[in-house]
Amino acid sequence: MSDSNRPNDPGQPNQPPSAGSPYGPPPGGYAAPGQPGYGQPSHGQPGYGQPGYGAQSPQSGYGQSPQGGYDPSSAPGFGQPPASQPGYQAPGAQFASGAPGAPGGPGAPTGWTAPPPPPAPGKAGNKMPLIIGGAAIVVIALVVGLMQLGNRNTGTTGTPTTASPSASASTGTGVGAGSAGETVQKYFDALAAGDPDAIFGLVRGDLPDRTFLTREVMAAAVQANPITNLKLTELKSSNYSAEIEAEYTINDRTQRQKFYVSARDGRWYLTTIAARLYVKGLSPADTGLTVNGIQVGDVDSIEVFPGGYTLGSTSDTFGFSKTKVVVESLGSSSDVYDIKVQLSDAALQDFRAATKKLVDSCKKPGALKKPDCGINFRQPSGVTIKASTIACTPSGVNSIDRMKPTLNASDLTVRGSISVSYRCTMKSTKGASYRGVGGLYSVYGQKTETGWKVSGQRP
Repeated sequence: MSDSNRPNDPGQPNQPPSAGSPYGPPPGGYAAPGQPGYGQPSHGQPGYGQPGYGAQSPQSGYGQSPQGGYDPSSAPGFGQPPASQPGYQAPGAQFASGAPGAPGGPGAPTGWTAPPPPPAPGKAGNKMPLIIGGAAIVVIALVVGLMQLGNRNTGTTGTPTTASPSASASTGTGVGAGSAGETVQKYFDALAAGDPDAIFGLVRGDLPDRTFLTREVMAAAVQANPITNLKLTELKSSNYSAEIEAEYTINDRTQRQKFYVSARDGRWYLTTIAARLYVKGLSPADTGLTVNGIQVGDVDSIEVFPGGYTLGSTSDTFGFSKTKVVVESLGSSSDVYDIKVQLSDAALQDFRAATKKLVDSCKKPGALKKPDCGINFRQPSGVTIKASTIACTPSGVNSIDRMKPTLNASDLTVRGSISVSYRCTMKSTKGASYRGVGGLYSVYGQKTETGWKVSGQRP
């Protein structure tokens, strides 16, 4: 029996698509070799899978036989040999006993012949034939075992195997739904149930990346921000496509989302099922960004279902100004531009401690100019200051405890504002005493493998 939901199944009879279907062949039938292939738009014609509204005029093509032309009923089915020709042996199928080419049958390859018998007892014959025969038995057993393993792992002709859904799957082969409205309703039903596989079943074509479209991630997102008060309205409809508007409430806000649905072989399919969340501004690879516990990695964006998501980090250095994100619809891209990368609480304490250590080291600068400390003394005219005599007393150190540094996500450098001033004394080579003042008002730092490197000089 023909199954319209598996048009590419080799085990089914060839079924012509309905005339005028946007998923059928290009106008004028299939092109000859050297012409544009299936689904490629010819001059002035729409391409494969382009949805359209309203009736379309039927086009001649596959399934319309001209007078005296090819009769499909007279040809054998897929995998069946034409009359008076030997049968086709499916790859991986075992030889039948006694069949031509089978072990022991006519025309069998010499590699499948039985090994020569061993020499008679009591005779000092050559032991080489026995060794060769044993090796041949091992080879035969190995080949047969590999063939049987191949038979278990390879579907037979007319019964294609179906891979289980995974994060790397890229093509949807779902069964769709019986109408455009039912298709959209099933999408929201699956969303509420936390069932991503049911949503993938509404797609006939390319699937988005499924890293964040798993059952676990989806369940947490739906629980955090569920969709309520759903109302569906059909805006446009034809035999081949429809536009359905969904009005619903999420995150205490009313949203309106348009779904474009297309028909194929009497079933209806969604064209979009996920939203895009842009995360490039958070430097996900460097900050160890996670979304609902899944590490993002070095990507610009991720694809997610509507719902609530929690941001985190695998690093003990970085955090984010907001950790909650709500994806409210599919129609508009969701971003995190208002979220800033910042130091974690532990890293903030470490940065403040490193700044205090810097200020403490500036009590004995050892030079007239020390940019790390914000010290830049100029010697009086005709006087030589002994650098080893410079001693400074800082004030305003408590401003470090109030410091709220900012982090540049592009290079992960940190800048903090403080208000530390120095009063310094020094002596010249002739013993005369002098005084000077300095100040440290901005500090810059970056986390290294050995800890924080902090300086008063801009990097």
